[in-house]
Amino acid sequence: MAYHQGFSTAAPTMSTLFQGGAAARTLGNATLAIFALGALSACGGGDSTPPASTVSSASVAATQYGSTAVITMSGTNLDSAGLSVTSNGCKNMTRSTTGQLVSTATNAYYTCTISGALSGTVTIQSNGSTIASPSFTVPAPMVKFHVTNGLGVNGDIILTLKAAQVPTTVDNFLAYVRSGFYDNTIFHRIAKPIGNPSQFFVMQGGGYGATVNGALPAHKQTNASIPVETAGGNNVQWSIAMALDASSRATSEFFINPVDNTSTLGNSFSVFGNITTGIDVAQAILAAPATCTNNTLALTIDCLPQPDVTIKTATQIQ
Repeated sequence: MAYHQGFSTAAPTMSTLFQGGAAARTLGNATLAIFALGALSACGGGDSTPPASTVSSASVAATQYGSTAVITMSGTNLDSAGLSVTSNGCKNMTRSTTGQLVSTATNAYYTCTISGALSGTVTIQSNGSTIASPSFTVPAPMVKFHVTNGLGVNGDIILTLKAAQVPTTVDNFLAYVRSGFYDNTIFHRIAKPIGNPSQFFVMQGGGYGATVNGALPAHKQTNASIPVETAGGNNVQWSIAMALDASSRATSEFFINPVDNTSTLGNSFSVFGNITTGIDVAQAILAAPATCTNNTLALTIDCLPQPDVTIKTATQIQ
């Protein structure tokens, strides 16, 4: 995987329209009244609007991007069909009816997953009118890689992610982190320009497990690919971006920019974070022993660290 990766009838006359006089009008009015009463009986009365809800207090408990938030509210008629709870920054909104959070007519609980924003508002409406709008704020998500090769590489790289700018990319990356996908994967490509082998280009990982006799195993099975998001900015030094597959979409692989690659890569990739702690560990990875081959397609010298530089664990720490 490279780093770049719809009969016709005669019209009635005026005399016909108004024919019949007072008797006909009386009969017509009576008939209309009967139909109106029948319609009211059929739908259970003249007003089918659900009971109005009221909210005396509402709050959002949210501590971490990508985690479950709990909306708590008190009031009246909170079991009404006219009550709705929505948020652009919290997806999969669900009314809680089981466990410790059982919603009733006077106390209601909703859960959702913080996504797409670090701060936002939950809109609570009754029959289309807003009755409460509690807000939430969470810090930017951070992920820690614990990295080792059993020799000179041993430590943590901490990444701060751009969830507000590139939410699809960050949500994708965090899904791999939380599932344990990155645990025991390796940095499989330390690349240098062929024309300047003393200069590093990218350090790439996130797709392969341990090498077998110095060779890469089959690529790990990934989730569905996602499109590129460019709002994360340029490939500046120590930024992290998603590598692209053959269809120019991203799956699990990422690369770190050990130099400023703005002039080479611009923002044509999903840059989604930066190293905020552990640059010394990243530099140790660059210096680790490796076997190298020329990649004439990419015009790079691609080096596979040996022994493996392994991400032992990848954990969301904020």
